[in-house]
Amino acid sequence: MPWQESSYKKEYCEIVIDILESGRSLASVCADLGCCRSTLYKWRDDFPDFAKALDFGVQKSQSSWESIGRDGITGDNPEFSATPWIFTMKSRFREDYAEKKDDKSASDSLIEKLVDKLIE
Repeated sequence: MPWQESSYKKEYCEIVIDILESGRSLASVCADLGCCRSTLYKWRDDFPDFAKALDFGVQKSQSSWESIGRDGITGDNPEFSATPWIFTMKSRFREDYAEKKDDKSASDSLIEKLVDKLIE
């Protein structure tokens, strides 16, 4: 039987919050709901309650990940590894955790600088 995408259902709002609260990703939401990411975004745009559930779920996810970091930093999680946690926070929660680059010259990568030199 060929794969067929699911149709939106109001109960997806609670499911989305539960999935994201556990720290899982939007890809996990899509897999559990049987939809692709473009459909998830369409539902977000078409159904205000779903948009709010996604937003709230992402906040709950960030809170879960912050708890992991807090437990690791305070020693409550002896198996905590800071490097992957930092990478996760910077990648998944960019608005709050990505490094801000105010000075263009300070933020240029080595490749960008080399390309600029070649163009001059």
